[in-house]
Amino acid sequence: MKIYLTKSKWLSRKGFGANIVALIAAISLLLGVVGCENPKPTVTPSSPVPVVSSASTTAPLPVIANVSMRLPIPVVDTAFSPYYIAVDKGIFAKYGLNVKLEPGTPELNPVKMLAQGTDQFAVLGGPEILFTARSKGAQIVGTAILHKDANFVTVLTLKKSQITKLSELEGKKVGFSLGHISTDVLRMTFKKENVNVQESDVGFDYGQFIAGKLDAQWAFKTTAGLALPAKGVEVNFINPSDYGIVTQGHVLVTSEKMIKENPKVVQAFNDAVLEAIAYSLANPQEAIAAAIKRDPNFKKEVGEKQLEVYNAAIKKNSRIGDISEADMIKTKDQMLSVGLIPADFDVQSAYTTQFVEQHYKGK
Repeated sequence: MKIYLTKSKWLSRKGFGANIVALIAAISLLLGVVGCENPKPTVTPSSPVPVVSSASTTAPLPVIANVSMRLPIPVVDTAFSPYYIAVDKGIFAKYGLNVKLEPGTPELNPVKMLAQGTDQFAVLGGPEILFTARSKGAQIVGTAILHKDANFVTVLTLKKSQITKLSELEGKKVGFSLGHISTDVLRMTFKKENVNVQESDVGFDYGQFIAGKLDAQWAFKTTAGLALPAKGVEVNFINPSDYGIVTQGHVLVTSEKMIKENPKVVQAFNDAVLEAIAYSLANPQEAIAAAIKRDPNFKKEVGEKQLEVYNAAIKKNSRIGDISEADMIKTKDQMLSVGLIPADFDVQSAYTTQFVEQHYKGK
């Protein structure tokens, strides 16, 4: 029996992870492979964008920019509900933005589409992807961290195996998805604990795991971590965070060019997203409804469980969107432990706090 969690497969870094060198080389040579690009943002002069706190009363500004935002996957998820809400509730419009949400795929992934200028904004699955891309030459910059200490990646074992500790996997066969961001997290964890395992590249097929042919398998807490128990598969969770490997969640990113040439648009976009996240937190049922609107087959119960995980990570931050220098340095150190980036990688150049700081100025 094969069970595929097709939602997760689009989170793979294949195409910009394992093949990141080829990707950035292609970008640097301007060999875009997209057949239909969105127009570059149309920016018109405007007064400074106001900071507003309600999603219901402020009249829209005249459009200052038509922009697109690339999501990491092409399926509906409540992690993206703030963006859905920003469109549906007119929050983007209140900041003078006409925003088109574009689905990401391995071929049309956020790093590639942002770096080559097809999109002006994107969301990445974590700062690890941002750091890897920048280390290969992509001129993209993080502007906000949306989930602090998210720790979405976990290791599953069958309940009946009674394996509940990382050390108990010594010499065991573990399911990986090679080339995927989760592989980096697992390898960092196993190396830190000096645990040697047999890696089996099974991608997103959990059939072997369920059949007991694998002793453990990687998963996201918000996908397989929910889907397998829902199918009656009893599992244990072995979390890398319990062993000191702490990972951050989604990152808002834009290009260095956008920041230099259109800082007001970048500010407006960040203002709108941060406001929409706050609205989503306060109105979880509307967040779920926004997801169902885009996929009638999306289950309300799944959305509720996803939001428990996502919202808890959002609330861990001192303010929505804040980027902690300590968190970024820790991410770099963890990546260095398995050789994912060079030792001289400049963390500070990979992100800026100016737009989040401006959003909260005077509040």
